[in-house]
Amino acid sequence: MNPAEFPGSPIEGANQTDDKLIIQNNIIPSGSEDGDNSLSQGIRNEPEPDTQLGHGNGSDTISGLSSDGMPLNVTEIVDRFMVQTRTRLKPESQARYAMTFRRFVKDVDLTQYTRRQLMGPKGRMLILQNLEHISRPSWRFVIAAIKPVWTYGLNIAWPIDSRRDLPKLPRTRQKQTPPDSVILRWKKALANETDEYLRLIWLFVAQHGWRPSHVRLLKWRNIQYDESGRPRAIVADGLTESFKTSSPIATRLSPDVVEILIAWEKRNGRQNPDCPILPWRSLIGGRIESMKILEPDQFRSHWLGIEKKWGLPRLRPSEIRHWVATTSRKSGLSKQASACLMGHDPTQGGSMRDWYDSPQLEDIFAEQEDRLPNGPLGFLDPLTIEIEGGLPKEIVDIVARYLNNELSTYDLGSQIEKIKNVRLSANIPKITT
Repeated sequence: MNPAEFPGSPIEGANQTDDKLIIQNNIIPSGSEDGDNSLSQGIRNEPEPDTQLGHGNGSDTISGLSSDGMPLNVTEIVDRFMVQTRTRLKPESQARYAMTFRRFVKDVDLTQYTRRQLMGPKGRMLILQNLEHISRPSWRFVIAAIKPVWTYGLNIAWPIDSRRDLPKLPRTRQKQTPPDSVILRWKKALANETDEYLRLIWLFVAQHGWRPSHVRLLKWRNIQYDESGRPRAIVADGLTESFKTSSPIATRLSPDVVEILIAWEKRNGRQNPDCPILPWRSLIGGRIESMKILEPDQFRSHWLGIEKKWGLPRLRPSEIRHWVATTSRKSGLSKQASACLMGHDPTQGGSMRDWYDSPQLEDIFAEQEDRLPNGPLGFLDPLTIEIEGGLPKEIVDIVARYLNNELSTYDLGSQIEKIKNVRLSANIPKITT
């Protein structure tokens, strides 16, 4: 494999100057991560509804909609929403918003009403009634989905005033990091997986904390190769590759990911640089369409198939994302290096230091390799310590507990100090090195 034929892609749109990563600060608000099923990605630069197409007087027919006095046609509403937001929303978001709106229509039997009726208090009442049957932490996402379809599909002003009509909504519930034991069980099972496609799905998520959109949309041109032609890193811009957010990825590949990538490419032959690394593959028979993007629902089906095949406990990609972030912190990885690993925005938080601290890409890769030489999953490997100079077993045990993050630095020093004092009081001979 000639590296020149598959060059690493610089981060387009992220302004890479002298191999220095400069992050664009234009993150799109995001919601749930599993399968990219976000309901709150929002509309960029959201304008007012296109009111010039109709005046709401019951006599005009809005483009693509029935008369104000006619029962609602949901298909017409959704079609108009799709047209009105095609340059503002990703297709995946449009589909999710439309699905949530259709569920709302069914729950409140919206088709028995007319546009004229919904322009009055009835529309507000139906939305509020529907929310009462939904878990309050989910209200933000449901509103974020229904509102654009209501305003752009129905062409009616949104009737809800959040300060007047809604209680103070709880913040989105933060998912907890799953225990190492669950990740280790998956790791041991997937070490026996012979299907490189499924193995890469697992490793891309578990070794990098990537979202499903990262896994689905990365291209072969995003891989950087070393002088010998082996994959060494993946660099990709969120805007260029249409990730869930604009944040880039800059990840040094762990040895296990490198080996599976080489095997995957060897099995499928040399690919067009614009092909997805993991393209669309049928669930039955394994037929591959190399230029077709893997769809969110299909990614979810492959993931659940892995879980069922190996009899594993439920573990969502978003939960692994939490685990990778926690493991990165335990390993001492900097905010910038862990953000690049996971496709986060390292400037998020607003501090001046985070904005100006923009390391060179090679420094990012060097730190990732130094702190996590075998990736986050390597953090679960049994600890081996080479004993030199006849160190006492109790010292080795304490150091092992410290390296496993079971002791703080203070506790490490305190316990070693106690052992030293005991040895001195007992006149035990000095340790020679």
